[in-house]
Amino acid sequence: MSDLDEKILKAMKENASNLPDSPEETYVPGLIKQSFKGAFRITFIFIVIFMLIIAGVGAYCAWEMYSTQDIGSKINWLTGCIAAMVAFAIARLWFFMELNRLSVIREIKRVELQLAVLAAKLDN
Repeated sequence: MSDLDEKILKAMKENASNLPDSPEETYVPGLIKQSFKGAFRITFIFIVIFMLIIAGVGAYCAWEMYSTQDIGSKINWLTGCIAAMVAFAIARLWFFMELNRLSVIREIKRVELQLAVLAAKLDN
């Protein structure tokens, strides 16, 4: 095995401690918790804050829609409510797509580690 392979194997073993050991840690709450510790944590925090604001705007529009009597105003508030729901859905989809990406990256790192360990065993 070359020096480069040994360095890669050593680095991957050090990073393996960051990977979850049990399947329970790969469920959605665990993935969400880990997403706020990674390199994109500021982006995740921004998206969660954005989702909370949009949910509040949607709830406000819905409340105003039900409390008003004028049909024109109801249509305007309904438009705002629908726009907020669409924006919330897009943000939520992005969030879960990023969780999926992080999960796939984690699995690829595990496979790389297993291949490196297998290659080390075959060389010996």
